[in-house]
Amino acid sequence: MENKAQTTQAQDGGPGAAESQRPDAKRAKALLDVPAQIAKLKSKGVTFDLCSEQEAAAYLADRTYFFKLYAYRTLFERRVGGPRDGQYVGLDFGHLKLLASLDRTLRYALLPMTLDVEHFARVKLVREVTEREGEDGYSVVSDHLAALNHKQRNRRTGEVGALSEDAYCGALVEKYTLPDDMPLWVYLELVSFGSFISIYLFCAERWGDRAMREEYFQLRQSKAARNAFAHSSNVINGFANAASAVDTNASVMRALAEAGISHRVRSAKMRNPRLQQIATLLYLHSQIVPEGTSRSRAQADIARLETEMRTVLAALPENDAIRSSFGFLMTLFDKWF
Repeated sequence: MENKAQTTQAQDGGPGAAESQRPDAKRAKALLDVPAQIAKLKSKGVTFDLCSEQEAAAYLADRTYFFKLYAYRTLFERRVGGPRDGQYVGLDFGHLKLLASLDRTLRYALLPMTLDVEHFARVKLVREVTEREGEDGYSVVSDHLAALNHKQRNRRTGEVGALSEDAYCGALVEKYTLPDDMPLWVYLELVSFGSFISIYLFCAERWGDRAMREEYFQLRQSKAARNAFAHSSNVINGFANAASAVDTNASVMRALAEAGISHRVRSAKMRNPRLQQIATLLYLHSQIVPEGTSRSRAQADIARLETEMRTVLAALPENDAIRSSFGFLMTLFDKWF
């Protein structure tokens, strides 16, 4: 028999038994089973015209979980006042499914692009060291580590040392030692994206290379996006927010203007941290990745993403948050890819 507390005390939540079964529980949200999740959606004004309740229940049970899917409600307006106060306007369960599918397509299209920019930035750094007079490939690593504070230096050496038993990199750790006997091209095989970005900035300042310094800031944004995509974080649900604490890189802002984005639109969209990161990634990829298989794959992935975006736009023509954000991104796709 269904636990009464599960249905009477439930708020937003995920599948499972109600937490109120534990007398000492002090949590704001109770867990909901699938029927309670459907009831929760209906209470919030979500309709089931494009997707039946039975289909929705199967989807929530086998394909995703309530918390992740319900997050896309933030893109829809809510009613104010009246008997339906607080309910979402024009939101069907089928719309949530479309947005979840599109979000997955977006992550799968953009994640490889973050790997591309990391790879080709590493290629560029090795090339610069190889071609610059006075660089031997070793001193740049030892000098970089010497410039770090004690905590940062220990973090870098610990990161490398932890790979001593790694099936892929262990032999390199055994053969080369930090800080004086490891060349840059080996160091780059062992460190994380974040540690790579750190030495990229060190080299930019060491050589007085303004373009590399610009790329450093772009790489930081690409890394933030990569982390979200790799961990399957929802992305699209945050497109209506405007709360970025990071200024958009000047080169990216100039490129947006050259792409025909008005000052009003680019200022508004770059206040959104997710759109800011995606735009920066798209720009950096267009600049640092040469013609070849990586660029061709990215173009094909972007084409599929744009096609699915148009499908969602056709299903939600009245949603301003979705229409304006997707329109902004599709302009960048067309101009840069």
